[in-house]
Amino acid sequence: MGYFWGMAGEEDRWVYSTRGLTPEEPPEPETPPRQDLRVERRRLAGGREVTLIKGFVGRRADLETLARQLRQACATGGSLTSEGILLQGNFVEKVITLLQSQGHKVKRSGG
Repeated sequence: MGYFWGMAGEEDRWVYSTRGLTPEEPPEPETPPRQDLRVERRRLAGGREVTLIKGFVGRRADLETLARQLRQACATGGSLTSEGILLQGNFVEKVITLLQSQGHKVKRSGG
């Protein structure tokens, strides 16, 4: 919003615009209450194992909240990656149980 110089009729004058000067960002998608998630175990270099939860659709804030809940429930570290939620350690069964108790549809995939 702001003022800009414009032509209004025969004389020049200031014109007030209610439209923004920058294009609006598209709204974030709504987070469905029930997600279709995949949980898998991966083995990294050095024999370390991680649990990966992928398939989440919705707001970034809701994804961060879910990741925090899972890290606290498993008492482990983790992070958000481009693929999904990454938890340090093999917690596949525990994560599946927790997500199902929250009403999500969960499938085990991978190794």
